[in-house]
Amino acid sequence: MRAIKVCLIIILFTYSISAQAIGTWKIYSDMKNVSAAVFSSTNIWAATSGGAFKFNTSDSSYSIMTKADGLNSQALTSVAIDNENKIWFGSQEGYINVFDPSDNSIKRIIDIFNSDKYQKQINDLFIKGDTVFVSLDFGLLLINAKTLSIYDSFLKLGNFPAESKILSSYKSNLIYACTENGVAVQKVGTQNLSAPESWDTYQISVGSSVQSVNKIIEFNGQILLGTSNGIYRFVNRTWQPYTLQGSTINDMIVIGNVLYLISNNQLIQFSNGQYSIIYQNNNVSFNSITGSASQGIFISTNSGLIHFKDNKSKIRYPNGPQTNSFVNLSVDPTGNLWVATGKDNGGSGFFKFDGSQWSVFDKAHYPQIPTNAYYNVYAGPDTAVYLSNWGTGVTVFKNNNFEFYSKNNSSISGFVQDTNFVSVSDIKTDSKGNMWVLVNSAATRNPLSVYTKQKQWYRYSFSNPYIGSDATEKMVVDQNDTKWFVINKGNVGLYYFNENKTFTNLSDDTQGYIDGLLSNLISSLAVDRKGYLWIGTNVGVNVITDPSKPKVTSNLGLALRNQTVTCIAVDPLDNKWFGTKQGVFVLSSDGIQVMNQYNSKNSPLPNDDIKSIAFDAKNGIVYIGTDNGLAALQTSSIQPLQSFNQLLVYPNPFIPGDNNVTSLTIDGLIRNSSIKILSISGNLIREIKTPGGKIAFWDGKDLNGNTVPTGIYIIVAYDEEANNVMTSKVAVIRK
Repeated sequence: MRAIKVCLIIILFTYSISAQAIGTWKIYSDMKNVSAAVFSSTNIWAATSGGAFKFNTSDSSYSIMTKADGLNSQALTSVAIDNENKIWFGSQEGYINVFDPSDNSIKRIIDIFNSDKYQKQINDLFIKGDTVFVSLDFGLLLINAKTLSIYDSFLKLGNFPAESKILSSYKSNLIYACTENGVAVQKVGTQNLSAPESWDTYQISVGSSVQSVNKIIEFNGQILLGTSNGIYRFVNRTWQPYTLQGSTINDMIVIGNVLYLISNNQLIQFSNGQYSIIYQNNNVSFNSITGSASQGIFISTNSGLIHFKDNKSKIRYPNGPQTNSFVNLSVDPTGNLWVATGKDNGGSGFFKFDGSQWSVFDKAHYPQIPTNAYYNVYAGPDTAVYLSNWGTGVTVFKNNNFEFYSKNNSSISGFVQDTNFVSVSDIKTDSKGNMWVLVNSAATRNPLSVYTKQKQWYRYSFSNPYIGSDATEKMVVDQNDTKWFVINKGNVGLYYFNENKTFTNLSDDTQGYIDGLLSNLISSLAVDRKGYLWIGTNVGVNVITDPSKPKVTSNLGLALRNQTVTCIAVDPLDNKWFGTKQGVFVLSSDGIQVMNQYNSKNSPLPNDDIKSIAFDAKNGIVYIGTDNGLAALQTSSIQPLQSFNQLLVYPNPFIPGDNNVTSLTIDGLIRNSSIKILSISGNLIREIKTPGGKIAFWDGKDLNGNTVPTGIYIIVAYDEEANNVMTSKVAVIRK
């Protein structure tokens, strides 16, 4: 027995590697739009529209929390800390997540989300003792901070309409609530606060030009109310003007004997009856404020946390994408993700993500860029990145250099309405490296242009059928170099074109239009590894199995019937990833079997409206773009190697069932490898036909379906002709 233990230890140190976290999700989101923040010791926790982050004031480090880390939602609207240092987060959808830093656990309160109310946003969380006051779009709820149970709700306060929106609340000797209609104050001595008559209501706007009431706080023994017209104080059951009339007060805090207030863009200090503006920033909008005497003031803004201390300010937020707009995605051959962000003012340039850091390409960083309106991106096999700009044409980024093509130096055309405005719908390269450009609403009625490797431009018109200045959409190039593209306004539908390898001889060109699709409202195109053309429409998917005979169509992907297919990606195993308005569907290579379905309820997807999908074949990562962030899922679909180098197996030792480990991963395969599992004496234990990619799995069972006994096993991988062979070993331990 001692000899076996020694052998296992040797195997462990020789072959053990870090296992890839297949099935692991990560979320990348813009966390600059901060709704609220709260202090916990030396840490400050921020609730943002892209999740939560913690800033450590002692070392300036960041930690982030998203749905991939256990939150129900990333659209966070409020945050508070209770007496046990647990962090409470409220969300736009009505979720409450309670994070305990002592064990990194998250507990969820979903009663509000599951209610039958239409608007459920949690506008504010205020904690007094063991009670959490939850200000909602339809009332005020009280939650026990220890048991996490809702023990009271106030849905009608005095004369205010039932289910009025509560913006914030406060508890001193009485309970105060800022509502969309004014202020509600608990009557002295009342116990049954669910009864409307237990509340006095004050419509501050009557005779005072107050449009909104925002925050109540206690300062120097007085109850103060921040409004859109300065500060009021509560005296003899009435609200009376106090100071700063004419200023909007969004939030207030007390530090020591000083009251700090924020307007839309000013930080104001109030002490001894005097106020002064100590900081101003007209470029951002101030949302809320927190702080401490030792750490300074933190202002939640739409551009991050502003840290103000010792009369100096600094913006704080973690590294991430510039915005949460992921209109279009593409992955280059080295595994970098490229992101296009939008049209007109919705565009924020384009981004690059290398797996750890985000790089921003916008006019602020690169003044030579014409505008930030990049809404389509294609990372070509030649390491160049091709970008469609809404208004100026084509941008090519290669080797850290830019090339720009517009109507002035190319054959592409501007709009009919404005020929100086050049809108490029899509860009792709063919097998020879020629750049094909699909122009939107071309004034010259030439929607398709090509820039050849010989640096010549040609453009093409369409007469069979005729295409005028129609609005174009997506384009793909198939294995025959046929260009397939979509018209979504005008003569809508799917068109194709092949110049037959001659750019100037128009007589041998083929062009046409596809009849018989489920719908002509087409939103996405993809060519799979067999050469099939997949067509996503507003009512499902069509497939052209032989694009060389483009009139022949067949219907697959029946699971997507009546689904609006927004985007399509094909992984290295030829599985199809379909983005829809209801999440992501993963179909087998033939489009028949639903292998997985992901939505915002059964996965960390930020929301169900999928905008874009791209696959990193090198690393097996699928990127899924939404309006609330980018989701990344590590899959087992990884591009196989060209030749065997090293066969890695993990975990090693393999203990079936230990820590929920159900299979051994075999990594380092070439395309369509087969695997044999042998005993140390050479007996065949199991044969495995791999999925075809870089990795495969063994469940630890023999040919009869029985779990193998403890021992050393030989892994033999080989190609279809058995000309390439690689071996490895694994220790199996039966518990």
